Amino acid sequence: MVDLAIKRLLQAQQNGFFADVSGGILVLGCPKPELLKVLNLHQIIICHPERAVIIKAKRLSFHTLINKKKLAKLKILRSIGASIVWVTKSRRETLFNIAMAVIATNQHGSIIINGERKQGIEYALNELKKVIDPIYILSKAHGKIGQFKRPLQIPELIKYWKNQGKFTKNTSGYITAPGIFSETIADKGSQLLTNEFVGKLYGSIVDLGAGWGFLSAEALKNNAHVDEITLIDSNSSAIKAAKINVKSSKAKFLWLDLESEIVSIKDADHVIMNPPFHKGQKVDFSLGFTFLKIAKDILKKGGTLWIVFNRESPYEKSIKSLFPNYEYLNKTKSYTIIRAKK
Repeated sequence: MVDLAIKRLLQAQQNGFFADVSGGILVLGCPKPELLKVLNLHQIIICHPERAVIIKAKRLSFHTLINKKKLAKLKILRSIGASIVWVTKSRRETLFNIAMAVIATNQHGSIIINGERKQGIEYALNELKKVIDPIYILSKAHGKIGQFKRPLQIPELIKYWKNQGKFTKNTSGYITAPGIFSETIADKGSQLLTNEFVGKLYGSIVDLGAGWGFLSAEALKNNAHVDEITLIDSNSSAIKAAKINVKSSKAKFLWLDLESEIVSIKDADHVIMNPPFHKGQKVDFSLGFTFLKIAKDILKKGGTLWIVFNRESPYEKSIKSLFPNYEYLNKTKSYTIIRAKK
């Protein structure tokens, strides 16, 4: 089955959206770089914060970039003839990616915006229409794809979108970036979990799926006997934010894809986590199950797992199987918190 986003791009290709492209093609926000192979395009450069995406792109021999802020300065981008932007679940991230595409693309080069209606393609195109004319739009496969030429002068609104990509302080007082989980405020489930482990953590701690570092920051703040804490996340923007939020000599940071890369840590005293239940914009619990297996592997005998999850998530059966010695610390209408011993 052909991915809907690729169906739209194939239609756009047939309609000449990629005609006369000279130079590389910058791709921002694409979660599945392997799908781009069907377009048979050359000199593709994948820019994405997720470790798994970068790993796949490198295996496909695509060029890769992680730091979007350096796009305009890199030599490889001096000959970008077109850019393709995937709409993401974060409006701020989408607009920032569009701005970076405009900045990086050669004058008169093409910028292509691709997304489903439910993902927010209408919003992105309507915002662009305020400063760009014309935009050529195709509707296909439950979404739209728009193309416009890079203007000679970058509109002020697009410069403003570029600034939207800056790391900012959220309402919880921590630094976050567009597109990472719970960017505007600390997740309620995570807040509940931190209340449970006050004064109970010590020794070596691992924070799986640490995000921008809320659990780890609170763990260090409220537990005097922590020796070290390792924050692991697959999103490079989240790791950068975490390094700002968790300023401690006890903290270590790992950018890892936990589904494909090995965690070498052993004999941890505690693992803390609020496991994900999405991949991109789709509900997917597989990564959460992976987190649980990794937690068992890295904990020492007698070590403790502290976990919060959405009540609708199917993790309880796995917890009971992997950690027979467990207890419920809290249950609300929305969340379950469990402490389990290895």
